[in-house]
Amino acid sequence: MVAYTFDNLPGSEEDIDFSDLERKFAVPEQDETLENVVVVDNLPIIDQGKIEKLTGALQKNVFKNAGKFKANGVHMPLADEGKTKGYAFIEFETAQQAQAAVRLGNGFPLERSRRLQVNPFMDVERYTEVEDEYRAPPAEPFIDHGHLKSWLGDEFARDQFATHVGNNVAVYWNETAQPAELITARDNWTGTRVQWSPLGSYMCTFHRPGLALWGGPEFKKLMRVVHPFITHAEFSPSEQYLVTFSSEPISTEAVDKMLGAEEQHQNPFTADDEGHSVCIWNVRTGTLMRSFALPMNKDGTPVKTTWPQFKWSPSEKYFARMTHGSSISIYEAPSMALLDKKSMKVAGIQDFSWCPRVLEDTRTGAARPEMLAYWTPEEGNLPARVTVMAVPSREVVRTKNLFSVFSASLHWHPSGKMMCVRVQRYTKSKKSRFTNLEIFRTGERDVPVDVVELTDSAVAFDWEPTCDNYRFAILHTDDPTPPPTNANGIAMSAVKTNVSFYAFERKGKLVKKEGYALLKTLPNKTTTSLKWSPHGRHIVLATMRTVTTCTLEFYDADFDQTAATKSGNPGDAISLLESAEHYNITELEWDPSGRYVVTSASAWRQLADTGYILWDFKGQQLQKIDIEDFKQFLWRPRPQSLLSEEQKRTIRKDLKSYSRAFDEQDERRLHAADAELMSQRRRLVSEWETWRTQVAELLAAETDKALADGYKLPIAADNEDFV
Repeated sequence: MVAYTFDNLPGSEEDIDFSDLERKFAVPEQDETLENVVVVDNLPIIDQGKIEKLTGALQKNVFKNAGKFKANGVHMPLADEGKTKGYAFIEFETAQQAQAAVRLGNGFPLERSRRLQVNPFMDVERYTEVEDEYRAPPAEPFIDHGHLKSWLGDEFARDQFATHVGNNVAVYWNETAQPAELITARDNWTGTRVQWSPLGSYMCTFHRPGLALWGGPEFKKLMRVVHPFITHAEFSPSEQYLVTFSSEPISTEAVDKMLGAEEQHQNPFTADDEGHSVCIWNVRTGTLMRSFALPMNKDGTPVKTTWPQFKWSPSEKYFARMTHGSSISIYEAPSMALLDKKSMKVAGIQDFSWCPRVLEDTRTGAARPEMLAYWTPEEGNLPARVTVMAVPSREVVRTKNLFSVFSASLHWHPSGKMMCVRVQRYTKSKKSRFTNLEIFRTGERDVPVDVVELTDSAVAFDWEPTCDNYRFAILHTDDPTPPPTNANGIAMSAVKTNVSFYAFERKGKLVKKEGYALLKTLPNKTTTSLKWSPHGRHIVLATMRTVTTCTLEFYDADFDQTAATKSGNPGDAISLLESAEHYNITELEWDPSGRYVVTSASAWRQLADTGYILWDFKGQQLQKIDIEDFKQFLWRPRPQSLLSEEQKRTIRKDLKSYSRAFDEQDERRLHAADAELMSQRRRLVSEWETWRTQVAELLAAETDKALADGYKLPIAADNEDFV
């Protein structure tokens, strides 16, 4: 300010220069909005003296990954009695941190029965400015994609399958006596491969920008998942959630660039997703539920991981992943929050698996807690251990100590009432290995464990899906060392193996001690794969992915009941129905009905003789399709039957009458196809004869005109015998 005297006083206040004072006492401009503030509701009501402790808990446990609170940035209003009102205003340093706080904190289980509600503070202002008069939002146009289960209503109860050949993907109706009926086919439908969802509602195609889901009668696009360079996808059991994985960590800037300026609004990722590789999506809405980074070691290197990254409980209430050697992290859905806000430390953990069904209490009929099993190896003086625990309580249901363990694998029966732990053990000399099967009867009280001891090593195990006697087949050999393979994973030689069948026997007049008994052993095979029919009874033994051998053997486990009754050994009913070969076979898959089997040779593993063969369950070849650059054959899965066990038993009793009706229907369809073929041939002959008549008449007319004009025909033209 200019120094004033009585000689130079300003004429008015407006003439005074306050610029120096304004600079000295300037107040920083405040933001016009409070986008960096959130409102946290459903907090516990506490005394004023505990506010600081609750603030620290919120920062450490709830909003740790969102950002730091501003200094004095937490305000909890107090009631007249000096207690808080159960909500708080929290100010973050940036609006982006506040957005992350809403995403991470909303629905967070602060206590077992208390979930937080977190909303942006600006929403309060927006809601107060809502007009008093309701205005209906514009109705979005309904897009009819058709019924997602429409294929189940096929009048002939046919199954569908998809093929991937070269750049073409096609979907067909399966036929037996005639070529498959094409439903749709498109070039460049997928970038890498095709995959069905577990209940068959969706077909997935993989592309550079992400993944697309297709469905309905016309296979329209239902949803697009933006996740660049996606390599793996896995659905939850009921198809409510989808887990995707990309080897390229997420970069929001790269996704914006890939989508382009006009579609950047479709970028589902925020700054909190940066560097993550695994995403979980809601299939029905396409919403990104949460993203996860890959587990890292202390030195910054990735922890050993396997796919699927997450395994789902049968109810889809929980999903979990393992950090190899250290812990299991169990999350809740749909909140995507960590159960009890912490991972479960399990030193040395090697593998885990959920029970595939929610079991019922045998006494009350009430649903039991879901179960999860895992195993840990020996460490020092501590033995290896298999543990079955309940979720969410984490209560241990059953444990079993194991010794001299080399490796183990978990195999749940589809009913969830049995679990086999295939344990590879060292002999006393440590020079060779053998296998024990530890079978947990998880459907019974106290979970008794049966042990099946083998003298050699089991290299494959497969439960029969039916539950009558919990039968299973194992592939075992004296030499468990895999043979050398080429670059495509094809073995250069076959290993001699044995196949054995076991079944559970209940205590009775003829059985003094209940447990598992050997039914039958098939020695001196070269089998590499066991595949039971989805409905049990029939099994295929296949030698796949080997250069020297390519055999198929179709067995019926209940064929010769007369021999079984006569000898008293149920294993004598197991009979070979047919032997066959498929050169260069790489894959084998049963159809959902258990009536057909497809073996295929994929160009991803073989360069020559690619294609597929359709067999019936008895081993009779129905169709052989040789296709160059054939890649995939995938049966479309079916959901579980809605029929009760009583209804199924009634159908089995009347199976002969149903069979006659189906045979007559097949006969009519075959005759109809033959009639249609004959009709088409007659139509073509008629069209040909009509065309010949028209051409002959035209030629005669032109000849008569030429003769009238004085044209002389060549000698040969007048000679009817000219050839």
